[in-house]
Amino acid sequence: MSADVMLSFLNQCSLESRLRFFVASHCAPVLKGIKAANVMSAERGTWKRLVKILRGSGVLCILLSVGSGREVLLLYRYEKLRDHLEQEPVRKFLADRGYEGTDVVSVIIKLRERYAGYEKSRQGFPHELGVILEYPVEDVEGFIKNRGKNCLLEKYWKVYHNKEQAAEIFARYDRVRELAMEEAIAGYPLERIAVT
Repeated sequence: MSADVMLSFLNQCSLESRLRFFVASHCAPVLKGIKAANVMSAERGTWKRLVKILRGSGVLCILLSVGSGREVLLLYRYEKLRDHLEQEPVRKFLADRGYEGTDVVSVIIKLRERYAGYEKSRQGFPHELGVILEYPVEDVEGFIKNRGKNCLLEKYWKVYHNKEQAAEIFARYDRVRELAMEEAIAGYPLERIAVT
């Protein structure tokens, strides 16, 4: 999609259409059912509006944090996230970071707590967020070890292992992002953009 098409749409669309496009461009893999969770930052007040327009989509949205004029939102598919959190490498990674349970509710409560602590002090970023967003555990560990440097590939996350597999995933994400943005511009509601 060209930048001209996007700008033309965004300059003349309603506030709700703009939000729908914003979600489609930032969270398409979750909307399209190929990813468990995404995080996005938005202006204050977005969360309440977004919860309403996501109804019927199969995608849930929780407020992860509220900062100076911004909200950090976690959009997720409950079943996909539940299944992801049950994988042994994910369970071990979370347990090593103080997560006592790996059910969706417990993980989200702990993540909100850890993220709020980070927001206050700007120290101790909760890197488990990457694992919750389905970044490979090896890449999250590589990011921590390398302090975000020396990655093999960077797009949706920084890749430290299995560059080819990550490139394939990035290509899938790009394809569904393009489709979701086209559907948002065509006026589809999020429940129609989302695969249920």
